[in-house]
Amino acid sequence: MKKKILGILIIITMFLITGCSTKDTMSADAFKNKMEKKGFAVSDQTSLAKGTNSSVEKSYIATKTDMTYAIEYYSFDGEISAQAFYAQKRDYFAGIGASANTEVTAGNYSKYANTFNGKYGVISKVSNTAIYVNADNIYEEEIKSILKDIGY
Repeated sequence: MKKKILGILIIITMFLITGCSTKDTMSADAFKNKMEKKGFAVSDQTSLAKGTNSSVEKSYIATKTDMTYAIEYYSFDGEISAQAFYAQKRDYFAGIGASANTEVTAGNYSKYANTFNGKYGVISKVSNTAIYVNADNIYEEEIKSILKDIGY
């Protein structure tokens, strides 16, 4: 009886963890609008991105007006393509070395952040979309706040 109850509790816990861990994707237009409202200059980089990755459907780069850093948005033709992009960028950051790094994966969401050599790097994937940042680490808290606000 105890094993049966324990088994049921494990199944319920797993369901709650996976059920609560999915995030909503942000459309390219929503990213553009939100970043412009935050004072970023947003440019469409789809043609350039497609030149290096044919699975990109839409790409924007939101650049801070003082040019201190940029936040890149990518929408892919499917989650497998987004996962491959995520893995490539994560491996790049991991290969650089780190004084600190974190990785979270749950449901349709994956995020890797790395502080290295005075830099702060983040790759965050939700379903078929990704956000990529590689900036000076003095902007780390500001970037974290923006990514939290946009759900990445």
